[in-house]
Amino acid sequence: MPLLYQYIAPGRPQGATPTLPPELSTMTLPAADPCSFNDPFEVRPYFDQERHDHFAKSHESFYEAAIGIKHSLIAGRSMAGIPTENAVGFGENLNKRFRDELGKKFRVLCLSRTPSNFLMWGHYTHSYRGLVIGLDTDHPAFPKGLRPEGFPITYSDDRSRKKLPLAFYQSPSVESYDLRGNIANQPDEPIQSEGGLFIPFKEYRRQLEEAMLTALTTKAQDWHYEQEVRFIYDLPKHHGQLLAREGRHFIPIPRDALKEVIVGFRADPVQVAELVGLYRAGTIGKPKLYYSACHPHKYEVQAHEATDKYLLDYFQIILPSQ
Repeated sequence: MPLLYQYIAPGRPQGATPTLPPELSTMTLPAADPCSFNDPFEVRPYFDQERHDHFAKSHESFYEAAIGIKHSLIAGRSMAGIPTENAVGFGENLNKRFRDELGKKFRVLCLSRTPSNFLMWGHYTHSYRGLVIGLDTDHPAFPKGLRPEGFPITYSDDRSRKKLPLAFYQSPSVESYDLRGNIANQPDEPIQSEGGLFIPFKEYRRQLEEAMLTALTTKAQDWHYEQEVRFIYDLPKHHGQLLAREGRHFIPIPRDALKEVIVGFRADPVQVAELVGLYRAGTIGKPKLYYSACHPHKYEVQAHEATDKYLLDYFQIILPSQ
């Protein structure tokens, strides 16, 4: 597989000169909690009128049966039938339950097929002050999670790709839990699904987990320029591939898997000196080193290979004199 890239902002101690990103000084990459993604649409499932009405009807009928009087979610009227677009915020707690499940189960490493996209340099490297690293994810020691080649992102304008099984919107929840918080349903327990059909509980959970992976690998078409590939880690299954530190999870970078380091043209010389120091000490292996520049006639960033000495000279002597 060709190299995959991550765009990285510089380290920014409070009130100090920007320093080398911790990703290189520690040789680890943060594995993101899906709940922390900056695009709120990413792991927000499709919520249509059918799901809206199913939740409203099941919720209201359950509480009506429990307390013996007619129950409604709003004063004097059922929520069923109210256009979802007009019921602002309805279903957000349900969406939050889904996102919380994702956050408890998965961590994600986001990489790109390209090191030259000017938008990503602007967004993710603190306006060209950071760097881009190229990784050989085929390296046998690189943690791969659920799929060795990762998951290429699907870019779409159709949010229905992230549709959850109708049974997810049953109220109360179809899941039963034991005292330890583990799901206690029997695998063959019948669960009502689309079209009034009943499916085994294990099939419902399979559909839900499939929807989780779809949610983690689908983004709006507007993000297509990122050319993103994600490595997805199931926390219970892959805890041995991850490092846990201060409540977060990290991916260790094998030194031989780090193949390229491309320095942003606005990087501080102090950062570059730290990078060269690690390079000379062998701490980051022996990746190819590059300085970057604006392409003379295209909207893209050029990378120019350099020795460690020339890289230092470029940022300490050549750039300041221009």
